[in-house]
Amino acid sequence: MGTVEMLVLYLLDKNDLYGYQITNLLKKLSDGKVVVTEATLYPTLYKLLNKGYISDREVPIGKRRMRVYYHLEDMGRQRLSNLLEDYEEITVGIAAILTSEVILEEEDEKGPE
Repeated sequence: MGTVEMLVLYLLDKNDLYGYQITNLLKKLSDGKVVVTEATLYPTLYKLLNKGYISDREVPIGKRRMRVYYHLEDMGRQRLSNLLEDYEEITVGIAAILTSEVILEEEDEKGPE
């Protein structure tokens, strides 16, 4: 599962954002526990663009600079929904394992013969 992909799509579902905003929001909303560098973010954004999950638009800022905003498309909303379902299943499965008090019997530990 693409965790960064899921988080980016989730944020874009709320608002159109530019790259620097995305990295800052991820860090801020996670109390500094999720830090996504530009080296990770931009390849993810380009992949999402290529697959049609998001679109981009340039907005002039100042006289010579442009800022690229990313927008979630309908295909991206569906992808986000699928990723969130996968995340829920994995989270529930991991929680079940970590809270399990079942001790494997000696026979189960040997594996298949």
